[in-house]
Amino acid sequence: MIRVLSLNLQHGLPGAGAGDGSAATGSLAGADISDPATARAVMRATAEQIAELAPDIIALQEVDLGQARSGRLHQAAFLAEELGMPTCRFSASYAGPVVGLRRRPLRTALSSPTDDVLGLLRAAVGAGPIGYGNALLSRFPVSGWHVKRLGRGASSVEKRGERAWDPRSYHVSTASQRVMVAATLEVPEGAGGPIRQLSVASTHLATRESMAARQLAAAWGALAGLPGPHLLVGDYNLSAEQVDVLGLGRTVGEGLTFPAAGPKRRIDHVLTDLWPTGPDGLPLTDEAAAADGSPLLRAVDWGTTSFIISDHVGTWVDLEPVG
Repeated sequence: MIRVLSLNLQHGLPGAGAGDGSAATGSLAGADISDPATARAVMRATAEQIAELAPDIIALQEVDLGQARSGRLHQAAFLAEELGMPTCRFSASYAGPVVGLRRRPLRTALSSPTDDVLGLLRAAVGAGPIGYGNALLSRFPVSGWHVKRLGRGASSVEKRGERAWDPRSYHVSTASQRVMVAATLEVPEGAGGPIRQLSVASTHLATRESMAARQLAAAWGALAGLPGPHLLVGDYNLSAEQVDVLGLGRTVGEGLTFPAAGPKRRIDHVLTDLWPTGPDGLPLTDEAAAADGSPLLRAVDWGTTSFIISDHVGTWVDLEPVG
């Protein structure tokens, strides 16, 4: 059995799961994570909550690297170290500060000054890489990393003033760049039955439905070409019904994930390969295999978990091979 967790970190900001100050974790409610020591305390407490779930694979979204608002922490690396997970990769959707000169990274890892067009200038003054994006963590070893840039949607214009002729009456919002980070994992014997390789990705899609649907198709197309069964995990900003109608794969697991304070929608998903069908058009379930001959996955258990941080509820799925 393989357990997969999806969690939108919301850059580690304490949320509804931090309580009102009365519970044991309540001391972190409203914590100022711009303070480095506080940021580490919050992320360490989050790691302890994640450890209770004991996931094998963690897909993270809205992850900060070196941002002032989150204590200059490399959040993905910090969580991986706290959880003892040897496989970790951060992939930036943009480089630069949240407020300021954001830019498209030359390479999404941001592990070297040359990954950012302004990286050498930052290094010259003793500053490290800075960015924001997604991450993938696992206790399984990795044989290959893959990144797919998903682009961004059109900008939107909102009228806020009464004077139609006055440019100051309008506010232009530019859409965020989106990215998928994927890994082909080597599954140890006994962990996944006959599965020896598994390709899994973390992504965060656009808030506009039409653009999110196009990004999802592009992400799945890139992931589907990698070895083994496939899992596309993350914050889709789409309902399960909106995902299913695209016919790309099967969503597995259930549970409302947004907003954390009284969830009303499930927009965080785990997508895996479609079942093959027989001559009658009905799904085959005996010895089911994907087109490349690798086993398919089915969910045997699932749930949602509220964390100290985030405006999302984490969602997890336990998977096993079919046949």
